[in-house]
Amino acid sequence: MSWWELLPGLLTMTVAVVVPGALVLRAAGVRGILALGGGAAVSVALYGTTAIVLDRLGVAWSWPPVLVALTAAVGLAALLGGWGRRTRRVRGSAPDGLADPDLRLDRRGAAWVGGAVAVSALLLALPIARGMVAPDALMQHWDGVYHVSGVQAILDTGNASSLGAMAPLYGAVSPTVYYPAAWHGIVALAPGFASVAAAANASTFVFGVVVWLLGMAALGRTLLGGDPRRTALVVVLGAGFSAFPVVILSTLAQWPFGAGIALIPGVLALMVAALRGHPGVAPITAPGRLVPTGVVLLTALAGVALAHASALFSALLLLVPGVVALLARGLARRWRTGEPARRRRVAVGTSVAAVALVVGGAVLLANPVVRNVLAYERDVDTPFHLAVLHTVLGQPLGWPTVGNLPVALLTIVGIVAVVRASLRRARTGAPDAPRDAAVVGQASIWIVVAYVLVVALTALASGPPNVLRLLTGLWYTQAARVGAVLPVVAAPLAAVGALACARFMGTRATRTDGPVARRLRGVPVVAAASGLVVALVVVTVGWFVPARTGRFEQAYVPEKIVWGTMVRAEEVELLRRMPQTTPADAVVLGDPRNGAAFTYSVAHRRAVFPQLAVQNLSADQRLLRERFADLDAEVCAAVERLGVTHFYLDTAGVADGAKVDVDAVGLLRAPASGVEVVDTAGTTTLYRVTGC
Repeated sequence: MSWWELLPGLLTMTVAVVVPGALVLRAAGVRGILALGGGAAVSVALYGTTAIVLDRLGVAWSWPPVLVALTAAVGLAALLGGWGRRTRRVRGSAPDGLADPDLRLDRRGAAWVGGAVAVSALLLALPIARGMVAPDALMQHWDGVYHVSGVQAILDTGNASSLGAMAPLYGAVSPTVYYPAAWHGIVALAPGFASVAAAANASTFVFGVVVWLLGMAALGRTLLGGDPRRTALVVVLGAGFSAFPVVILSTLAQWPFGAGIALIPGVLALMVAALRGHPGVAPITAPGRLVPTGVVLLTALAGVALAHASALFSALLLLVPGVVALLARGLARRWRTGEPARRRRVAVGTSVAAVALVVGGAVLLANPVVRNVLAYERDVDTPFHLAVLHTVLGQPLGWPTVGNLPVALLTIVGIVAVVRASLRRARTGAPDAPRDAAVVGQASIWIVVAYVLVVALTALASGPPNVLRLLTGLWYTQAARVGAVLPVVAAPLAAVGALACARFMGTRATRTDGPVARRLRGVPVVAAASGLVVALVVVTVGWFVPARTGRFEQAYVPEKIVWGTMVRAEEVELLRRMPQTTPADAVVLGDPRNGAAFTYSVAHRRAVFPQLAVQNLSADQRLLRERFADLDAEVCAAVERLGVTHFYLDTAGVADGAKVDVDAVGLLRAPASGVEVVDTAGTTTLYRVTGC
C-alpha cells in the first residue's frame, strides 16, 4: 500500500474527528481556533456516548445512526448557545469567556498560525511515515495487538460501546468488559481504508499530529493571545517534544491513551478561555455563561475520559491547579470584602467542597478497577534526582547525556518569567504592564504548578518504590505515560522563555554598542523570539528527525523491533493469504506473541488468543496453551468446544529475536500427527487440524 492510497482515508478520518465537535462548539458560541482546537475532544465524547446508547438500543455501530446523533448534538448546542446569548443580551453583557472576540484570528493571524501548524505537522509526520515504512505496516508491540484486535471485534459485532466492545477479546470469561473504546469505534467507523492496520496507523497522524497541533494552537492563543506569532511559537515548540506523540504512539503502542493526550491541549484551552474575564462581561457564575460553559467543558472532559481513563487523570493534573487558583482568588476576595455572614458562607462552602473532595476520592479508590490499576507494579529503580533530570531534558530521545537541552532551557526561563510576573501581580494587585504582558500573556503560577506536578509524578514512576509512588498507579506506574502530558504545559512555558530571552537581548542591545546590538535595536520582541525558535529548530532537526524515525522503526520494522519481533515480512504475506487459504469460519490457534494474534485483525479469522495477555483465559484456553501439542482426547475435546480448525506455528525463538511466550509449551511445536500443512512462509507454518 502506498502513502497516496492512504490519503483519502486519512482526510476522512481527520474530518470525522475534528469537524463534528467544532460544529457543536460553534453552535454553542465558541469561535475560530478555539472551536478547531477543542473540537476533537467534543467529537470523541459524541462518538463514545453514541456508541454506548446504540449498544443499549441494539443498533449496530455504523454511519447512519451516528450521523443522526451528531446532527442532534449540533441542534442541541445551537439551542444552548442561543439561550446563553439571549440571557447575556438581556443583562447587557458583552461576549465573554468561550465567545471572547479577542481570541479570534484575522487573516494575517490565521496565516501565521496555519503556517506554524503546517511546518510543525511536517516535522512530526515525516519521521513517523519514514519509521512506519508503509501505511499498512503492523505495529508489533503488546498494546498495539490488543487495539487492532479490538477494532476488528467492533467490525465483527457492531458494538463500539466502552461497556462491552472489547468482550470478544476475553473469550467466555466475562460477557461484559469495560474498556474505553472511543478510539476503537472511530477507527472502525472511518471509511477508505483497506485494512485495520492502515486505519490504526492513520489515527497516529490524525491524533498525534493534526489534533495535537490544533489543540496547541488553541492553547497558545488563550494563554499568550495578542500577536498571533506568539501562538505560532507554542505550536512549533509543541512539535519539539518526544514524550508525545513519538514515544506514546510508537514503541508504547498506546493509541487510545495517545488519543486522549492529544485532546488535552484543546480541553485546557477551553478551560483557560472559559475563565477569562473583562470589564463589562458577565461573571462566570451568571447562568447565561455558567450553563453553556459547564456543558462545553464537561463534554470535552468526557471525550478525554472515553478515549482513556489515564488520559483523564493527566488532564486533571493540568486542570485542577488552574481551577484551584481561580477559586482561591475568588474566595480570598470575598473574604476580604465580605460581611460576617458572607465570610461564614465562604467558610461553609469551602468546608463542604473539601469534604466532597475527600468522599469522592474515597469512592474512586474503592472502585475495583481503580484499585487494580493502582496496584500495578513495574520493575524500575531510577534515582529520583536522575529521573527529574531525564524528564526535564526530554530523554531518552534527546541528545546523548544532555537531552533536548535548548527547549529545556527555554522552559526553565519561561518558568522564572511566569513566577516573577505572578508574584508581582500578587504583590501589587495590578495587571501586568504592556511590556510584561507581551511576554507572559495570561500565563500564571498554576501552569508552573502543573509542570512541577507532572515532572514529580514522572520521576516517582521511574524511581524506587515508596508510598507516594502509589499515585502513579493511575498511569500503570509507567513514567512515559505520566510524562506524555508534559509538553502541554512545557511548550507554552518554552514560548514564554523565548519571548523573555528576546526581551532580554533587546534590553541589552539598547545599553551596548556594536554592529549586532545596533541590528537588534528596534526588532520587536516577538520577531526576535520567532528567530530564536527557528534557529533552535534548524539546530535540532538533524538529531530529532532520525531519532524519531528510529523510534517508529522499533515499533514497525521487523528487523528493528525492540522486545521481540512477532512477524517478519514473509509471515505478514502468509497472514494476508489466509482469506484464500482458510474458510471464513476458521478458528486459529497459536502463540499470540509470535504472530498468531494477527490472524484476527489481518486475516479476519477468529483467533483463540486475539491478544497477548493470559490473565483471563478460560479453562479450555489454558489447556490448549499448555498441552495442544499432545493432541490427546482431552485436548481434542477443548479443540471441539472452541471450534479450532487451524494451528499457526512460528519456530523462531528468542535467540532469533522473536517474541515468544515460553510458558505456552503446548503451542511451541506441532503435534506429531493430526495436522496437515496449509501454507508456509519463513519460519512459520499454518496447519489444518485434522486429528480431532
